[in-house]
Amino acid sequence: YKDEQEVRFDGSPLWMLSGTNGSGKSSIFDAVTFALFGHHRGGGQNAVELINKDSNALSVEFDFTLDGQLYRIKRTLK
Repeated sequence: YKDEQEVRFDGSPLWMLSGTNGSGKSSIFDAVTFALFGHHRGGGQNAVELINKDSNALSVEFDFTLDGQLYRIKRTLK
C-alpha cells in the first residue's frame, strides 16, 4: 500500500481477509511477517520488493498483546 493503512485484528478470535485478486491481501501478511521476523515470504534478501513501486521506503508498525503485555514492533526499509 502506498498510503498509510491500519488493520485491526482485535475484538474477534477469527478473521478472514477477502478481496479481488491483486487487492493487497498478501501484502498484509507480508507486512506482519516483515515486522515480526525481518523478512517476508520471499526471504530476507529481497525485502526491498515490499516497497511500493511509487515509493522509496516502507514503514511497518505491529502492535500485539502477549500474556497481558503490549508490544510494538516498528521496522523501516529504504
